[in-house]
Amino acid sequence: MTGIFHNGTGQLLIMVSDGMGGHQYGDVASRFVLDEIGEAWRAENLLDVKTGEQYLRNLVMKVNRSLFDYQEENPEYRGMGTTLVLAAFIDETIIVLNVGDSRAYVMNPRSIEQVTKDHSFVNLLVDAGEITAEEAESHPKKNIITKAMGTERLIQADVFRLRNRQYDYLMVASDGLTDEMATDEIHSLTYASGKELSDRAEEMIRRAEKNGSTDNISLVLADLKASETE
Repeated sequence: MTGIFHNGTGQLLIMVSDGMGGHQYGDVASRFVLDEIGEAWRAENLLDVKTGEQYLRNLVMKVNRSLFDYQEENPEYRGMGTTLVLAAFIDETIIVLNVGDSRAYVMNPRSIEQVTKDHSFVNLLVDAGEITAEEAESHPKKNIITKAMGTERLIQADVFRLRNRQYDYLMVASDGLTDEMATDEIHSLTYASGKELSDRAEEMIRRAEKNGSTDNISLVLADLKASETE
């Protein structure tokens, strides 16, 4: 699921939450997280970078705890969870947080860079030097994630800071897209000339489906120069 939210002074937050595949009520978990974070952001006003980063850290922890407690109070929902990736635009800084394997990318004309680091089983193997990043892409256990919202009472997101003016585009996306598209393909589609931003985002979804994606595909593409999102 995707969300695009503005707070009381117009500061932008974009996010993707992707319910855990193979777990019941993944859609309930992703909607819960999206709604809670979106509602809290809309209720806020002007934030500076330092305050905003701490606010988002605490908000993710609070919403995770609420989702975990909701399952404790409603046993029929136990086992649900969701990934989360969000980007907040404050002054000239982008603050990115993630839990799970939904990703954030930034792009300029020369390159595309993955900002986030997957919380996944295969990424642990890559970090340990047991497999290469290329081998991870086709590993049979590549969809096993090691951290997700709602699965533990205490969750801390990874946090990244970027300089807005260094990039043209930022994209947050679920693994339904990124598992089936190489980064250079994402880059070339983002920079497709003569197309509206919404058309480029739709083309990515079509391309991922053509490449064989059967998972939910969620993405938000932000044009940092034009202050436009789709």
